Amino acid sequence: MKRIFARPITDGSLHHHQVGTDDDLFGASDTTNILFGDAEQNFFNFAVGGNDTFTAGPNSINTFYGDAGGNLQGHSTGGSDTFLTTATSDSDTFYGDAGKDMLGHSRGGDDHFIVTPTTSFGSSDTIYGDAAGDMSGLTSGGNDTFQGSAAALNLTFYGDAGKNMSGQAQGGNDTVTDSSNSLHNIVYGDAGLDMSGHAAGGDDILTVSGNRASNFFWGDAGGSMSDQSVGGNDAFTTSAINALNIFYGDAGGDMSDRAHGGNDTFKDTGFITQDTFYGDAAGNMVDHAAGGNDTFMGGSQSQSTFYGDAGKDMGGNADGGDDTFVGGLLSNNLAYGDALSMSGNAHGGNDKLVGSDAPPAPAGTYRSVLVGDAKVMSDDARGGNDTLISGSGNDDMWGDAQTMTGNARGGNDTFVFKFNNGHDKIEDFGQGVRSQPGSNWGIDHIDVTALGVQDFSQLSISTFDLVTHQSTITFSSGNDVVVHSQVALTAHDFLFA
Repeated sequence: MKRIFARPITDGSLHHHQVGTDDDLFGASDTTNILFGDAEQNFFNFAVGGNDTFTAGPNSINTFYGDAGGNLQGHSTGGSDTFLTTATSDSDTFYGDAGKDMLGHSRGGDDHFIVTPTTSFGSSDTIYGDAAGDMSGLTSGGNDTFQGSAAALNLTFYGDAGKNMSGQAQGGNDTVTDSSNSLHNIVYGDAGLDMSGHAAGGDDILTVSGNRASNFFWGDAGGSMSDQSVGGNDAFTTSAINALNIFYGDAGGDMSDRAHGGNDTFKDTGFITQDTFYGDAAGNMVDHAAGGNDTFMGGSQSQSTFYGDAGKDMGGNADGGDDTFVGGLLSNNLAYGDALSMSGNAHGGNDKLVGSDAPPAPAGTYRSVLVGDAKVMSDDARGGNDTLISGSGNDDMWGDAQTMTGNARGGNDTFVFKFNNGHDKIEDFGQGVRSQPGSNWGIDHIDVTALGVQDFSQLSISTFDLVTHQSTITFSSGNDVVVHSQVALTAHDFLFA
């Protein structure tokens, strides 16, 4: 196939105060197109890119550079470019601003990437909103947008940097909207690799629909976050059907030093999905890393796994955010308010976990397993003051951790019940009795205000079993909760209407 190059401005660099023109570039059909909006090499000083429009060639391999094929540096600025795929193509690679790095005080333009319905089945687009390489210094990414409505699409989108963000680099507020029956959506809100220094992620949005998609969204960094880097407030909304959705609120790897996660949101309005949510880091959170206040709302008939902060261990002096999990209708859920494990001096956030609604099921089978802090807590870890709310499906509820060792201590948790709660169980109800097992569970309460219960005499509670440390509260026929407590329940253990 013939290779076609287009250089409207220069095959060298733009420098000083040179300004690129506003160009309309069209890729040829049945070939390999390489098009440069402004400079084939670099931008220096105060160079400014033009506002260019690129249209992909049919049945071709299209590579478009919105501004520079090399670096943006100094105080240079990229233009606001538009990339269009309006015909069938083999694959497209779009560089919004720089084909390599962004340095100094350079700024990316607000670029727009549009894939229309006539794109062929299974086409692939790789998009770099600002730089294909690193962003460092005082660089800023543009507010870039992608809109896809193709028959089917494999999309890889880097909102700002294809590699690392460091120094005081700032990510843009990027938006990806894909209504295709996509094969894959792989979206990095800011950096494809690591964020360090004082780098800050933008507030990025991913919205997807369609059927049978696999959607992966890293809100900020595909790798790790360190130093004093900060994640943006990112949002993922999906109405997809039969989809796999994996959401990394901030980092796909670890968070360390004083890195801080953003306040991220996941909302699934589809059904028959598999959702996995890592509020901040998929790996470990150590040192003084802190999680954001994240929110997850599950879809219908879904399988949901939730880690409010870290997918592995929270250690050192890490702090969890105040996270919220809401299970979807007829869904099966496993939710950890903070992390899979907590160690060192880690401290859990004050989390709210809500079970899913579902028809009655036999006692001892559970739709939701709700764990306020972590599966395992050890060393001097401390749990948050969590709120666990029963749905109509059966819920297995742990205020703190399923296993606690060392000097780990739980928080003061609240278990909330409404009408039609099903057959639930509280596994670790703490009453602050030092002489009894579970003295590290905190002082918990059972909230029955929604049931209109005004005093202890209105409750139907079975005799406390001295061997199992269990009793059963029966609210109505088919609705009860087994409570594993330190001693027999008293009025002090409840919150009344």
